[in-house]
Amino acid sequence: MTELLQNASLRWVGYKGSGKIVALLLAVLLFWWFAEKEKKQRALLLYTTAAAACCIVPVTAALLMLYQTKFYDYEWIWSMVPVTAVTAYGLTLFLAGHWKEAQGNWRRGLPVTLLLLMAMLFCGDLGGDMEARAETNAEKDEAYEVVGMLSERWSREDICLLAPQRILEYAREADGRLRLAYGRNMWDPWLNAYAYDTYDGKAEDLCQWMAWAEQASWIWMPEADKEEMLDTLEKQVETAVEMGVNCLLLPAGIPSDMSERIEKAMGAEVQTLGDYVAFTLF
Repeated sequence: MTELLQNASLRWVGYKGSGKIVALLLAVLLFWWFAEKEKKQRALLLYTTAAAACCIVPVTAALLMLYQTKFYDYEWIWSMVPVTAVTAYGLTLFLAGHWKEAQGNWRRGLPVTLLLLMAMLFCGDLGGDMEARAETNAEKDEAYEVVGMLSERWSREDICLLAPQRILEYAREADGRLRLAYGRNMWDPWLNAYAYDTYDGKAEDLCQWMAWAEQASWIWMPEADKEEMLDTLEKQVETAVEMGVNCLLLPAGIPSDMSERIEKAMGAEVQTLGDYVAFTLF
């Protein structure tokens, strides 16, 4: 229980650090409680205050995390709090009162409105820190470039793609005609519609093998992972073909003996696409 409480406390710190929208919600609640005399929508105010408090206090947050099961992260308990609706309603009340006091004088009302809009803008994380955004954009550009070459070279083929995660992440965004061996919900399970809506063991093993195969192009990888990757190579290639994969994409830096084994096991042709090699069955 101590570990769960500590986890809830740390997750709250991380959650409020990723953006300031929750801080804006708390400011709205304070304004609603102390500045608004009439307390409109009192039931919504009471519920939101209680729900937010339960998500912040470590004891109640830990109980909520136990209730939702370990499949979901801390952030999911905030789905019980109508953050967007209450923040928008509270800000509307504030602006309505301010403009009423300004008596329609835009010189008094407009500056406060603009300042409030700027505060809302900067309450988000603006897409993360600069370094993270640069890395994400670089991965996206790489995926678009590779998928573009793939679609251009085999424009008439029905492609079912198996590739490293950073390529699959943006593959269908780059070309909606592509079919994938598995999608983002493989490594982001909260994208599934239901907790039990998961991939089978073969698909999960294939995803893990792909991660190892991608590492094989690097200078170093753990010896145990390398041995398992090579020992199960033919089996995983066979699994991929059974799943309908007709295009396997790997970094061009993979060892030549590994490339030859994949080519033989898959019965595929090999072509270079920029920094990648494509094993194709068409």
